[in-house]
Amino acid sequence: MSSAIEASVDKLDSVQFLRAIAATAVVVQHVPLFRNGAWGVDIFFVISGFIMALVTAKSKRHFFTKRVIRVVPLYWLGTFGVFGVALLLPSLLDNTTADLTGLIKSLLFIPYQKGEYVQPLLFLGWTLNFEMFFYVLFALSMAISHRHRLLICSLVLIVLVLLGQWMKFDSVILDFYSSEILAEFAFGMGCYTLYARTAGWRASGPTIGVRVVLVLISVTCIASMPFNETFATTLGRSIYWGIPATLCFLAMVHGLAGLRLPWGMVLLGDASYSLYLFHPYVMKVFNKVFHVFDTSGLLAYLIAALAIGLCYLVAISIYRLVELPMTRRLRVIFLDRHRVGKLPPELPVERSELRGE
Repeated sequence: MSSAIEASVDKLDSVQFLRAIAATAVVVQHVPLFRNGAWGVDIFFVISGFIMALVTAKSKRHFFTKRVIRVVPLYWLGTFGVFGVALLLPSLLDNTTADLTGLIKSLLFIPYQKGEYVQPLLFLGWTLNFEMFFYVLFALSMAISHRHRLLICSLVLIVLVLLGQWMKFDSVILDFYSSEILAEFAFGMGCYTLYARTAGWRASGPTIGVRVVLVLISVTCIASMPFNETFATTLGRSIYWGIPATLCFLAMVHGLAGLRLPWGMVLLGDASYSLYLFHPYVMKVFNKVFHVFDTSGLLAYLIAALAIGLCYLVAISIYRLVELPMTRRLRVIFLDRHRVGKLPPELPVERSELRGE
């Protein structure tokens, strides 16, 4: 069995599990009691590089259309929602205003300065600016050579990162798109290259002992990441968070290869995009209603757990009621117009695009 076919039949529940961990880390980052989980973004970027390589292993058909359908509608929906709140109920937001220019730049994934940070109206959308940029580069790389798409795209990303290290750009856009975090997409593509070459090993079934060791390595990498920011003064983000995220990913997808994980883990991974985009606003409303995040002691931890649980519940609801039906409908309209009302037949791994990437 070829590596491409093997890749297609592996259900990769482990990737959904890692998405759930990454999204939860970002949620924890926005809980005042903790403020340590920004590293979840780095896991997301490694996953993204891997998935883009995986889903194009056999075909580049409709690549960019699928990416737009997967990412843009929910993000635009959230962006218009935040703009509406800023326009009608500005007291509910801290630093966001109903700025029409900012709205247009946010919708078009154009980075711009908003106060102290470079971020769009839906403030966590800054990562989507990187994602869309990566998709454009990946699509161009495939247009040049499908066979060498990973090498071409990785080289471009590394060159941009090096330019960002060597030069200081006055332009917000040039400075943003030469950030070293771009290297993590290349790390993810490197993960796919190794993953494709271990198809035979995975098909033969790793022993329980090997699986346990690999999962422990992955867990150790995750456990180290909250402390790795102490190296920020000497190492770049792609090193102190990107490398552990890469090792964590490789160990987990090989340690859990071919295994079905509990449905709750997979469901939370499925809903990770909704969780990522909307959890700050759930927490904001939660705190404005109950005024709880200033509580101290044991009660603070209990309230933090309740807030995180509420974010999970809202995210799963948005995923089930909005994100998934909307994505399916748009795929039918734009990818399979002759089978209106039916989800196009796809390989199992392509269905994972609906679930999480």
